[in-house]
Amino acid sequence: MTATRIGPFHLAAGWSRGNAATVWLASFFTIGLAAFISFLQPYLLNEVLHIPVAEQGRLTGGLGFLQEIIVIALASFVGAWSDRVGRRRVYCLGLLLIAAGLFIYPLAASTGELIAFRVVFALGIAVAPLMLSACVVDAIQERSRGRWIGSNALLQGLGVVAMAVGLAKLPLWFVARGASAVDAGHYAFWTAAAIAVLAALAMAIGLPGIVPHAAAGRRAAIRNGLWASVVNAGRVARSNPRLAVAFGGAFIGRGDFVVMGAYFSLWVTQAGIQAGMTPATAMARGGMLFGIVQLAAMGWAFFMGLFIDRVDRVTGVCVAFALAAASYALLGQASDPFAAGFMPIAALAGIGEISVIVATGALLGEEAPRDERGPVVGLFNAVGGLGILFATLIGGLVFDHFGQTAPFTMMALLNAALLVAAVLVRRRVGHRKVADLGI
Repeated sequence: MTATRIGPFHLAAGWSRGNAATVWLASFFTIGLAAFISFLQPYLLNEVLHIPVAEQGRLTGGLGFLQEIIVIALASFVGAWSDRVGRRRVYCLGLLLIAAGLFIYPLAASTGELIAFRVVFALGIAVAPLMLSACVVDAIQERSRGRWIGSNALLQGLGVVAMAVGLAKLPLWFVARGASAVDAGHYAFWTAAAIAVLAALAMAIGLPGIVPHAAAGRRAAIRNGLWASVVNAGRVARSNPRLAVAFGGAFIGRGDFVVMGAYFSLWVTQAGIQAGMTPATAMARGGMLFGIVQLAAMGWAFFMGLFIDRVDRVTGVCVAFALAAASYALLGQASDPFAAGFMPIAALAGIGEISVIVATGALLGEEAPRDERGPVVGLFNAVGGLGILFATLIGGLVFDHFGQTAPFTMMALLNAALLVAAVLVRRRVGHRKVADLGI
């Protein structure tokens, strides 16, 4: 099958423009739906389950921890399985599991039921975002991989913003039209569940039935079994220093995202209250500054992709780690998030955050073997899940014991350490010319 193009993107053989557009649609909806539960869960805890405020933090953390453990445990197996049966079927299953989880979640009548229902949602999160990563990797040729990943990162950010601005306000919309507080929560979750079902239908129609390398992947999976495929993915990562750098970027990139999502807003809110603002006003200011971070990230994503497509991919990762280390170091030294000169620092943090995501994604796509791409991408996501757990647990301890900006300093040091490792790999392995770069 001949390859085709959609604008500046050179698609892999067997991928049509419609297939590529479906991946963009998937980027917008999948990550937004994954984030939706974080925006609506506080409403559920307060208005539906009436969980005491003093217990909400511990319960929220426990539910998030449970979800990441499930993701880490299943990621590589799901990736290997998708090499056997094709991405489309597995992706649809993941979105339907997300829909089921969102549908039953607000029906929980106790903490025990909430935990059980969260497991269903977590199973979907272990599948659908991984299939998004695999489809993004599969769909593109090396010459435009960076730009392609940048465009999908932009759409993922827009999807999260849409969920925060749109769906997260649904309970208020339903209450204003006469629904009770409990029913409004039900309707909001069910609306998101319906969107997940429609997204699954779009994937069933728009994605190719089998990825170009699926036949080889199926033969390997059938011959070796899923567990052997997962173990071999670990061997591949250990034997390829460039791929190991990408895995390090998965750990740090997801950690960066958690620190910015959780502790940036918490710091700004606490600083606002200490400055005499009401909690609502402080939260609003925190949301505005976080919006600046995300807008900068989305605006920079495609340009980072252009850069990645013109340099050795490990060199690009080195630049990304340097940007992230510098931006988080500046955040760690900031004393007043409301100072006149703080907004450029916040914007730079967004640039550093997205640079690591785009650069490591491009490096992963280049280095993952075609006939073992599923389990390797799955292992990449599992390492990212470990990064989330690390940033959540250690970041909170650092925040409480060393100061409100200490988590940013911690991430600056980790990014700097990975920068050193990546530079050493770049010097040892040397420049790798992409065969079909075309520039």
